[in-house]
Amino acid sequence: MFDKVKGNWIKDSRYILCSCDERYFKFYFKKFSTTFQTHWDLPIHLHLIDPSEQSLKWLEQEQMSYTWCDTSEYNWQKEIKKFAEVTNRQNDDPVRVKQWLYESYTQCQRFVLLGFNMRSNQSVIVVDVDAYAQKTPTRKDKKSLYKQTAFSTHNSRLMATFCHFHANDLVAVRNVAQYILDRIKISHLEIGLDQKALAYAFDKIPITTLDKEWIRHYDVKDDTDIALHSRCLVYHEKGLRGKDFSKTWTSW
Repeated sequence: MFDKVKGNWIKDSRYILCSCDERYFKFYFKKFSTTFQTHWDLPIHLHLIDPSEQSLKWLEQEQMSYTWCDTSEYNWQKEIKKFAEVTNRQNDDPVRVKQWLYESYTQCQRFVLLGFNMRSNQSVIVVDVDAYAQKTPTRKDKKSLYKQTAFSTHNSRLMATFCHFHANDLVAVRNVAQYILDRIKISHLEIGLDQKALAYAFDKIPITTLDKEWIRHYDVKDDTDIALHSRCLVYHEKGLRGKDFSKTWTSW
């Protein structure tokens, strides 16, 4: 499933990478691509999971750099059975287990692809598709970001929402991908596996920590967040899966 990818990888030396399934693509990608192209002036490479023919045609018309994969023929029943055996949870609803495994897959796929496709002359910004750019970074901002690998953090965890991978850390980028594949082989997919892989691969590597002026998240829902919303470079809407969309000030 991770290796059956169609399309051509982007050749630019600096670009933005995002990955999503068809549902997230239809809901978020227009805003994502419009705002990041406006404020960052960088090419975007999209990896689309289980796309419709309509979506693929649109990407072709927009001359967007993209790859895609189809998970419909993957043996999900085998993964569900393995999950039940490893966790000793045979009574869980298989439909819900598949949904959980699928969501984990969508989180991990971009980092596996990056690990196998990033070249030694490339500098890559990875962003969740349910985020959007709202300010143009200054030259100082860009210099700080591009000087080395950079992550936003939360409770000492490296966050996968918005991050930059420097070419000097290509071995670590490869290790992220390998960690994910190894964990799935001996265990199972799980939510947050991408963050565990990042923590493992970049444990001893110097990084730039991105503060709240770089990125803020919709799960902070108090008045402070509303006041600071307009100041950050990137805002993360936190997705469709079980999230609260009552605050219209983050709407498209």
